[in-house]
Amino acid sequence: MDIKKDGVTHVDDLDHEFHDAKVAVQLSEDAVHIKQSPWTSSMLKLYGCLTIAYLCGCLNGYDGEVPL
Repeated sequence: MDIKKDGVTHVDDLDHEFHDAKVAVQLSEDAVHIKQSPWTSSMLKLYGCLTIAYLCGCLNGYDGEVPL
């Protein structure tokens, strides 16, 4: 930040903002071209966690009585 004689400040962030935009565009282009698989070990772990959470939610309303 430059402080001029009359007290006006100037922030020179254009190069930084341009670099951030360039990185964001490159990241989005890389994400489009990567072949993603839903069957990796980390995705299977996620599916397991979500299944347990779903089943716990389903069993939350079960009170143990079975009508005959």
